[in-house]
Amino acid sequence: MKITGRRLVITPALREHIESRFERLVRYEVTLSHLEVILSVSKLQHSAEVVCTMQGRRIQAKASTEEMYATIDQLVDRLGVQIRKYKDRQANHKEPAKRAARKVPRPALRDAEEELEVIRPTRAVLTLEDAKRQLDPLPGSLLVFTAVTSGKLQILQRIDRNRMVLIDP
Repeated sequence: MKITGRRLVITPALREHIESRFERLVRYEVTLSHLEVILSVSKLQHSAEVVCTMQGRRIQAKASTEEMYATIDQLVDRLGVQIRKYKDRQANHKEPAKRAARKVPRPALRDAEEELEVIRPTRAVLTLEDAKRQLDPLPGSLLVFTAVTSGKLQILQRIDRNRMVLIDP
């Protein structure tokens, strides 16, 4: 760290204050190289400037107030903001789960018409001839019954006016 004073003598207290404030930048886990702090006084205005290199990128900040210690604090804050912005740009904010979720198309939600209603009709024990007589004459109609001869569950479906199908599940 190189500290330079223009029209100003760098006292040990001022040097210690600068070094203690710049130690706060360690929390950003970056290495600042070629750190140069320039302090100057012009009438009642105290100004400070820092120029450094971070991972090959040149960063500089300037601050100016009526008191040198406040100027140094403000300078370190401005440098911290630039470091945070740089690190934020480098960070990948997308979570892997969110990326994968975007690729999979979600099914469109439909209204209540998608709900499944369960109907348990009473199963009659019928012969095949009785089931044919009870089946509705409309095409597509179904009749669920238990066969007298086998005792198994069977479904009779009318395909068209003259054709029926026996479904043996």
